[in-house]
Amino acid sequence: MDDKSKDEINAASEPPAYKFIPRVPKERTQMILISIVLVLLVTIIIGAILIGVHVTQEHTEKIIKTITKGANGEMVKQTVMVDTQENVAVFYIHSNTTSATVVYDYQQGLIAFRIHSRKQCSVVVMDLVDVPSLHEITELIDHSIDQVSEEDSLLYTFKQRGLADPNALGTTINVLCSDVPVYWAEKNHKKPRRRSVPCPDILILELCFAFL
Repeated sequence: MDDKSKDEINAASEPPAYKFIPRVPKERTQMILISIVLVLLVTIIIGAILIGVHVTQEHTEKIIKTITKGANGEMVKQTVMVDTQENVAVFYIHSNTTSATVVYDYQQGLIAFRIHSRKQCSVVVMDLVDVPSLHEITELIDHSIDQVSEEDSLLYTFKQRGLADPNALGTTINVLCSDVPVYWAEKNHKKPRRRSVPCPDILILELCFAFL
């Protein structure tokens, strides 16, 4: 037997060569497709939630900067933030002589004052003061009032009382006064009066608050 015949016999005895191509089971393919669809749905839902939060925030929070005419013609800058969802109005006040933050918390029925030159906060029960409603403040912001004069502003004077219990103040006021003591302030029995002299402490939307 020649060499050629031997090679033909050996080739015939060897198993044929097959290309192995793995096949994904049908069930696994379905699971992959379901996973992709779920990921897409979650992405769409998260995007919709984020858009909704942004739109809601735009509708519940309003911010405006105002300028008030202070003592001796001094201009007092105020930044007002109204959050209708939390029922809170916050006033950031700054001038050459005054730096203060005032919170109108309508949900708690309290007004908190932090004059930064004093190492304390003062809290007043809202019923004692003729403050505008949150809706009225929002209306003022919507009409973009640029300047408020302290002339003929309504003056309230307060005197300090005892320490306030943080549990009775609510979250917003506790955050404002987190590093200083908080005292109740009691309104003097005198009736509030219009005044044409400079406001001694804080002027907010024609309301002058003075602390003795």
